Amino acid sequence: MNLATINYGNYEQPVLLLEKGAVLIKNINEHTGIELPLTMEGLVELGAVAALKQAVAGLVETDWIEIPKLGSEELSFVAPYRNPQHIFGVGMNYVEKAIDLEATQIEDAPVCFMKPTSSLIGMNELIELPKFSNIVTAEGELCLIIGKPCHEVSPEEAMSYVSGYTTSLDLTAKDIHAQNPRFVQISKVFKSFFSFGPQIKLLDGEESLTELVVQSVHNGEVAAENTVSNMMYTPEFIVSYISQFVILKPGDLIMTGTPGSFVLHSGDEAGCTIAGLLDLKNKVL
Repeated sequence: MNLATINYGNYEQPVLLLEKGAVLIKNINEHTGIELPLTMEGLVELGAVAALKQAVAGLVETDWIEIPKLGSEELSFVAPYRNPQHIFGVGMNYVEKAIDLEATQIEDAPVCFMKPTSSLIGMNELIELPKFSNIVTAEGELCLIIGKPCHEVSPEEAMSYVSGYTTSLDLTAKDIHAQNPRFVQISKVFKSFFSFGPQIKLLDGEESLTELVVQSVHNGEVAAENTVSNMMYTPEFIVSYISQFVILKPGDLIMTGTPGSFVLHSGDEAGCTIAGLLDLKNKVL
């Protein structure tokens, strides 16, 4: 089951994406009489996900015919939502990426950092290169979406707290980071240095992420790609590890590392591709 947020009727609202078109969540509510959340923040909570699945399962073919659908020309995608409480990232998580950076694996601890919500943009919004940096890189990443409060959980139970996943872009002021490894945090926080969406894939409880191929895309060409199974730290481990220090909340986002990065220049397009999801694309101002 797939969700997105679109700009429709002069405000941003969530839709269910179907092969036959997109359906506004508010129209599902009106047709069924149920009360699904009308914000994506509400919908990504695991309780709301279960309610959405139940509502959809209860709709027969005649119901779907009657519910208004939006065509592709009406879908102006935006960020799924704007104010997650936490945005985490993990660095050097693919073996090849760590080798490229001449890094050695720390056996029990991934490299972690955070992004502010002020760095968040969505599909087709512009990336702005900061005046304080001369070398900015972009990386495509698999991004996990937390669905319920999560604290001190084990890797074995971690994915039961994840409601879905999406594409994301992590930008870095590489020259600032190169000055000193301790500057990794400050190199990540500039305006427009994090993009995610547009499509959220809801997990069904049985789906494995290990065979997903994540691609960093530069001007329409694949700059780097790798498979989740080649991560040094699995999605389950990452969620568990971060939950030891922070109480993760519904809507929190966790980028899980990149297969590789590329340098951005004005006029470029940065993208992330994961099979089964709409491609994420952002132009550089």
